[in-house]
Amino acid sequence: MRLRHGIMVLALAGATSSAGLLSTAVTAQGATATAEVTVVHGIPNTPVTVYADGKVLIKDFKFGTVVGPVKLAPGRYAIAVRAYGTSATSKAILATTVKVTGGENATIAANLTATGKPELTVLANPTAAPPMGDARVIVRHLAEAPGVDVYAGATSSPALISDLVNGKSATANVVAGSYPISVYATGTKTSPVIGPVTLHFAAGKTYVIYAIGSATASPATIRVAEQSY
Repeated sequence: MRLRHGIMVLALAGATSSAGLLSTAVTAQGATATAEVTVVHGIPNTPVTVYADGKVLIKDFKFGTVVGPVKLAPGRYAIAVRAYGTSATSKAILATTVKVTGGENATIAANLTATGKPELTVLANPTAAPPMGDARVIVRHLAEAPGVDVYAGATSSPALISDLVNGKSATANVVAGSYPISVYATGTKTSPVIGPVTLHFAAGKTYVIYAIGSATASPATIRVAEQSY
C-alpha cells in the first residue's frame, strides 16, 4: 500500500449525506457567486435544528450526520443551533456569526472540545485539486478524546497522521484506492478507538474525516463522519 506523505497541520475543514430539511429560503440566495457550506453534527444525544438568519437551515439534525453542501450567497450569517422541537425563539444551545465569500468551501461543525464542552467550529476547506492520481485526505479531531494516531493499513507501517489533538487537522495525499482506517490513542497500537473502517478514496477528490463524539462517555460515542467533494 503506497502512501504519499507530506503531512501538514492546519489551523482549522466536506460525500455528504443529507438529513432533515434544507431551507429553500436560504439556499435560493446563492444564484450567483455562491459559497458552499457543509454542516457536521458531532455532539452525541442532541438532535437539533440549525438556523441561519432566523430561517431553518437543517431540521432534526442528528449526531453523526453530515449535510451539504448548502449554497449560500456571500455575506454574514447568524448561525443558531437549538434543541429539536423547541421554538425558533428559544435560547440557542450554540450560536456564532459566519462570514462567507463567493467561491469559498467551508464547514461548520457542532462538536465537543477536549473537555467535553459543546462548541461551533468554522473550518476552511481547500479548493485546489490534489496531485494527479491522488486523493486528498483531511483528518479533523473534533472529539472529546486525547491525541490520536491514524493508520491507513497495518500498524506495522508508519502512521498516516500522528498525534492529532482536539481542534487540529492534518492533511495527506494518498494514492487512490481503498484503505482500512483505524484510529488509536497516540502511541498505542493495541485497541483502536475507531475502526478499522474501510474507506475508498477516488483520484482527484478530497475526503474529510471527522473524529466526533466522546471517548470518555459510557458507553463511548466516538466515531467518524465523512465528507467528500
